Amino acid sequence: MVKSLMTGAVVALALAFGACQKSGPPETPKPAMQMAADKAGNGKSASLATSNDPNVIKVSVPTMQCETCAKAIKGGIHSAMPDAQTDVDVDTKTVFVKVANNTPATQKQIEDAISKTGYSTTTVKRNDAAYKELPDCCKDGGAHKD
Repeated sequence: MVKSLMTGAVVALALAFGACQKSGPPETPKPAMQMAADKAGNGKSASLATSNDPNVIKVSVPTMQCETCAKAIKGGIHSAMPDAQTDVDVDTKTVFVKVANNTPATQKQIEDAISKTGYSTTTVKRNDAAYKELPDCCKDGGAHKD
């Protein structure tokens, strides 16, 4: 009984302290962008942030604070646009999305997907219900404010 309580407490602490991560070096030797490029079959691993490709859409997300935020945003975009490649720069609070055709409608679709994950862009307000479900560190005044 005591052993199972201790195990439960250790797991709870690990989840509580590991939920939000500050931006840092990649966790795996193969960056996510490389895996996305491999999936797309083009073999390119250049960062979308430095791309001059006209089909890379840049979205400012001022409410993004950490890697947990970035993962949620990537997941939301992937759900809405499974074939899009996404790169996130937490430090500049910017999301880069490579799409097949850069149009105002595509831009709106990306910003709506970000909003549905609980984050605001400079032109689209966050979904309040999704925001309430975010970890505390990803909310306004969260643990990663400078």
